Amino acid sequence: MARLSLRSRMALLFMLVVTAVLGMAAVSFDYFCRLHFEHKDAQILDAKTSVLESILRRGNDLNADVVSEINGLIDTSFGFAAAIVVGERVVYSHHNPSQQLVSLINNAQSDRWVIEVGPNRYSGLTTTLEGWPSGEDGVIHLALDVTHRTHFFEMIREWFIYTLIVSAFLSGALGFIFIRKGLKPIKKLSKASSTITANCLDTRISNESVPSELHELVDNFNAMLERLDQSFLRLSGFSADIAHELRTPLNSMLTQTEVALMKDRDSTDYKDILFSTLEELRRMARMVDDMLFLAKADNGMIAPDFETHDLTKVAASVVEFYEYAAEEKGIDFVLRCNADHTWVKGDNSMLRRAISNIVSNAMRYGDPESSIAIDIAKTGQQVSLQITNRGITIPPEHLDKLFERFHRVDSARREGSTLNAGLGMAITRSIIEAHNGLIGCRSMDGYTTFEIKLPASI
Repeated sequence: MARLSLRSRMALLFMLVVTAVLGMAAVSFDYFCRLHFEHKDAQILDAKTSVLESILRRGNDLNADVVSEINGLIDTSFGFAAAIVVGERVVYSHHNPSQQLVSLINNAQSDRWVIEVGPNRYSGLTTTLEGWPSGEDGVIHLALDVTHRTHFFEMIREWFIYTLIVSAFLSGALGFIFIRKGLKPIKKLSKASSTITANCLDTRISNESVPSELHELVDNFNAMLERLDQSFLRLSGFSADIAHELRTPLNSMLTQTEVALMKDRDSTDYKDILFSTLEELRRMARMVDDMLFLAKADNGMIAPDFETHDLTKVAASVVEFYEYAAEEKGIDFVLRCNADHTWVKGDNSMLRRAISNIVSNAMRYGDPESSIAIDIAKTGQQVSLQITNRGITIPPEHLDKLFERFHRVDSARREGSTLNAGLGMAITRSIIEAHNGLIGCRSMDGYTTFEIKLPASI
């Protein structure tokens, strides 16, 4: 079964709401009208009964004058019936219905009652009159014919039902028409979005012609297009960067191979050419491994082996590895820690790789005869590691892009570079995020600081 459209659902809901409201209004009207008339009937019956009691208490018996006065009281109002019973005898009755009422009233359990006599309906009151001359108590039965009002309410109820049915269908039809008209901006929005392709992601939808309720939807849609546009640009740049990075070693190997084949050479020359080709192949293999690592990170396939490690010891092992290379450039390492324990949960090899990438960049772009400071601290539930080097200040517009793939602050260093493909910082960010940590960078006055924050283990 096909699902209902949004217009049909809203129209159906509107019809149900209108029907429910009208139904509640009809039931409330019927209830309160009945309550009002029942209250009025009770007031009239109480008043008539009170007068009738006063008439009976003035005399000792039902003589002609008393009966005449009672008849006058009853006849002044339309639809009344009355009966006076002493013991088992009916000593007074007004019209034939009164006699029939007495036999039915005896079974009533309440002073106020409603009894049907044939097609008529009576609302009545029974009152006991003490001190009758015969020594017995008298009982007064006074009834008001409410048949006409019962028929009126039945007619009103039928009209309510008919009106409710017509209103339901009419509200559903009108609701469908007005809702279809109200949803036209969404249709226009859908039509506009259908024209957007990968080649025109710079298109934006204006929210000036849409209702205010759809402004948030349009803004979110435009924001999504902006993210997609940026993602496509990064993907296009990524593909171009991969092609560029792979083209350089491939061209080098092709050139060397062509030169080697131009004439016969001795084994030493061939070995040199093979060693050079091997270096290029190793560089390409490292680049492919890095790209595979990032691809796994993008798909959440990195699963660190979480164990407890002292981040200070991990950083110290990285410093020890780069110590001899730093001496050749005249760079000193300064490792400081302000806490007794800087334990974190993580993968030792991954954490070493992340710290190593930052230290390698600090050595590559840092000034000769300078120092690289590594400060480790524990603050609350976090352990932070800061690596600071002196060198060229990184422009603010590049800080947010440092962790993008193949990004280099100095584009001139891209050409002919055989040591760095620009994937190190992207890999570092992926590793830190896989450890539920954060990484950032700040640069000013010739000093650049990379900061890593990881959840503390203890």
